[in-house]
Amino acid sequence: MYTRILIALSCFLAPASALAIDHPIAYVRCERTTAEFDVTMDVVLSGVAQSVTRTMRGLDVYDIMPDVTHFFSGFSAPCDLVLREPDGQERVLYSCSDTSTEENACAAMDPAVSFDGKTIAFSVFRGSLTNQSEPIHPRVVHPDAENAQTQRMTLPNRVLSATEAQLHLVDVETGEVRELPHEEGAFDAGPTFLANGRIAFTSSREGHTATMVFGTNSSGRGSRIYTVDPDGRNLDIASHHSLAQEQHPFALKDGRVAYTSWQIFGGLAFRHTNGSPGGFTTIGNLFHIYTQYPDGAEQFAFYGQHAGDHTPVSATNVDHKAAHFLTQTSDERVWFADYYRGNNSGLGVVVGVMPEPEGQEGIGPHEAEVAGDIFAPRDIVRLTQWSTSGDNMARPMPEPAYNHPEYSDPLPFAGKVGHPSALPRNDLMVAWGKGACSTVSGNGIFGALGMEAPPLTSGSGAGTAMNVITSLGLDTPGCDVGIYRATAVPSTHPSDLELIVDSRDWHEIQARVVVPYSAIHGIEKPVLIEPADLRASHPDLEVGTPFGLLGAASIVDRETHPWGGLRFQGEGQFHRQGTDTIEYQDDDLCGVRILALLPNRGRDTWKEISNTAGERVRILGEFPVRKTQDPYDTSFLVRFPANIPYMMQGIDCDGRTLNTDQTWQSLRPGEVKTCGGCHVHSRPSNEDFEDTLAARPDYITHRLGEGVVPILAGGSLSEVSLLEYRAPGLSVTFEEDILPIFEQRCASCHSSDSPAAGLVLDRPGTEGGDTPSTWFCLVRDKAQSCVPEELKHTTGAGGSGHTFRRPQLTRYVRAFNSRASLLYWKAANQRTDLRTDETFSDPSDVVYHDIDFGADHPTDMTAEELGLLSRWIDIGAAGGPDERRDTLRPTLNLAATIDGASLTRLHVGTADIGSGVDGESLEVCIVDGDACGPNLASGAHSAGVVSLDLASPLSDPELEVRASVSDLAGNQTVVQRTVSWLLRSPPEPPVRPETPVDPENPENPDPDNPSNPEAPVTAAGDKGCGCGAAQGAPNALILLLLVCVRLRTRRTRRQTY
Repeated sequence: MYTRILIALSCFLAPASALAIDHPIAYVRCERTTAEFDVTMDVVLSGVAQSVTRTMRGLDVYDIMPDVTHFFSGFSAPCDLVLREPDGQERVLYSCSDTSTEENACAAMDPAVSFDGKTIAFSVFRGSLTNQSEPIHPRVVHPDAENAQTQRMTLPNRVLSATEAQLHLVDVETGEVRELPHEEGAFDAGPTFLANGRIAFTSSREGHTATMVFGTNSSGRGSRIYTVDPDGRNLDIASHHSLAQEQHPFALKDGRVAYTSWQIFGGLAFRHTNGSPGGFTTIGNLFHIYTQYPDGAEQFAFYGQHAGDHTPVSATNVDHKAAHFLTQTSDERVWFADYYRGNNSGLGVVVGVMPEPEGQEGIGPHEAEVAGDIFAPRDIVRLTQWSTSGDNMARPMPEPAYNHPEYSDPLPFAGKVGHPSALPRNDLMVAWGKGACSTVSGNGIFGALGMEAPPLTSGSGAGTAMNVITSLGLDTPGCDVGIYRATAVPSTHPSDLELIVDSRDWHEIQARVVVPYSAIHGIEKPVLIEPADLRASHPDLEVGTPFGLLGAASIVDRETHPWGGLRFQGEGQFHRQGTDTIEYQDDDLCGVRILALLPNRGRDTWKEISNTAGERVRILGEFPVRKTQDPYDTSFLVRFPANIPYMMQGIDCDGRTLNTDQTWQSLRPGEVKTCGGCHVHSRPSNEDFEDTLAARPDYITHRLGEGVVPILAGGSLSEVSLLEYRAPGLSVTFEEDILPIFEQRCASCHSSDSPAAGLVLDRPGTEGGDTPSTWFCLVRDKAQSCVPEELKHTTGAGGSGHTFRRPQLTRYVRAFNSRASLLYWKAANQRTDLRTDETFSDPSDVVYHDIDFGADHPTDMTAEELGLLSRWIDIGAAGGPDERRDTLRPTLNLAATIDGASLTRLHVGTADIGSGVDGESLEVCIVDGDACGPNLASGAHSAGVVSLDLASPLSDPELEVRASVSDLAGNQTVVQRTVSWLLRSPPEPPVRPETPVDPENPENPDPDNPSNPEAPVTAAGDKGCGCGAAQGAPNALILLLLVCVRLRTRRTRRQTY
């Protein structure tokens, strides 16, 4: 690869009419809009209205190719799946263009080739065809028009309004097509073959809707990664962590699955603004590349989570937007498109990244010289120097001029690229969009061609895009996409692309070479990574366990401090990189909080929740990590339910947040995920987990999600109090938990009648307006409308100079940060951010000048009430009317005892952190056709495993077992497994050594689970949490006092729903 080819034709360059490649390719072709469009309008000229018609060209600029925002629907159609032979002969493998009608249309998309090169998996989207429309300005029709009223007109461009998508398999040799089982109305798309013989794909089957970014009322369709056998059986969710969208998984050579993930939890959307102080960036661009193991274990950021957004990666000068459409070349470099969502047909630039060592992301904050390089991969290249990922029309064609065989005039635009795809011999295909390829117009092209720019050739909408193309007066496309081979990296001119297939009648995209995997990568298939429960074995994880284990070697070995330090105002801190809340020291870190995140369901989420997280948040529990044997060892190991989205927070001994995750993770049943430090993503960690106290076999694992929620309640590093709540998970909401405290402790001074400092603390609801609610004034009043004029803090932002920028929400609350929130200071009667009012006292320095604590403010608030207030702020300041609704399906795991090639016993693990397992709902049966046999179960465990002896062994590998369970809120989980699947169940785990006695509670040897006599003694572990990586557990002598802290008190509270 990478040899440059320049084809000279006089002073022009041109591609070959077709490239005779050595291998067949499969690709998608979608109908391109080639028709001219007559626009007739009443135009006022010299004060007289008259009808004027103008013929518009380049309407293909409005064609839409699939991208992150047109993933489910809304792209140009119909589309066919085509096989192209090396000699140029073509065969349609799946035709939609011949069969579609306006009411019943389809698009074949997302081809993936099996490792033997004999089968192609793809998806067929179904729905109706609708024409796009555009409001057109009279000056588009006539440049001298005096009237300005636009008129909406129907364009000839057709898009698919899809209602579902279904996976298909096609035999390359015979052309035989087979549909995979499908759930009506679901979108199953983006398949990729896995080394274990299964297929991974994206699906909307789970039914959740996406995270609702604070300040919006939008919660659109969500998607997760699933895996399935090629016959459609053993369906399994492989990204339980996803609470927004996952798109287009791709199997990497090392066995991991890379995919595009929409990361919009909490503060992530506020890493930049779109010009509005306190506002969010373009939410649809927050698609980054992540990796995980095929079963969904070991999720980890690969590209874009921190790097390159609004400050380009210096090595490539790429301003990261949405990263999408992956491939991997023979040298193991991972390529993807990076583009601005929505208006640019999934085209922009193509970026190639050499993977960092597993468990690392890239350049550390201490190494980065510019913000764009923070955690950027160290080996990164940009394929095309001449294309752009901006939300604008393509750049002018660089010299020399370029002729294309399909067009009579030289191409004025350089175009944009996307859809990279590997070829043998380290070659690379891309889709090249010739033309402007954006509906966000710019008139710079006229100056580049020595022409005067006509009116209305800049901006978005109003017909400006078609006006640009038509006004050029050339035979040139608005955007015509074809497939090409890159002959040079980096490419300095479009002539570096050799044509493979590019017809004027079609858009050709999503090419895949149809060869065995070995022809590209030299091995038969990617590395096989076993499921989590086979990679680990631990006494706390029995066969069939619904739990996983999470551990870390240290919480003080960390890369959590924001690049550039902590400032009062500045969006990059906390939201893009570095979530330290205050300038704390390592000795301030006392413990860890585990949060569970519940999915949104339905488009009316905005009526149910109002919080800064974007979804419902539960506290699973908190635990201290300092140890009497070694106060410098901050390792831990904790067990909690698998298959739930979770995050971690580093906390002080009072349970107040010092740093926090903002990326969902999840454990798989039986998984043991460990890391070396806290977000140590640029280097190996300082300590391996296997060398810590938490890795010893006699370590007492913390246990959460079993009906008791422990929280830290004060003390010192060596002596911490715990408070316990009897609940599946702890929810802290404004009206149920915080408003009653205000009414009892604060209303005498802060009532609606004559509130001190203008702050009303007894007004329910979430509304603003003339009589704003307390929640609104505390959490959403970024413009300080609730604050008396004399108390308003000068920020230098907004029309009045009083609007808060992130991370500050209002005068009273800082996002996810009680220790830097005035509301908490006043409740505690002390400033708690380790600064003083004099630290940053210059009001002219609006970036650093912060809010003062001010006068002494005694309260009689109890320590427990202060704890609820701090946690309310730290986990999202929930205020909606339905924050406590349980939307999370219960955890259900099905495994078996194996005797030779037969199953003799079934093990069913159940747990639920939303409302608790409905014990009577468990059903386990042998499937007979579509029906279920007798129920083998008598009841489910509230948080553990029930074992069922089989009357006779099951040995038929095709036989299926179905299990289902519900929680007390009615959410149901169903799994169906073949005997062949269950024959890979893990063996019995090792037996735990004799448990040391807790001197504080000698009758209960497990100090981390005193209140759940049903809790099972279960099984065990192996690797990785997405921080660093460590594994294993060495043998060691049992220590008498392997307890994280000395527990002074235990108080229990019960939370009701």
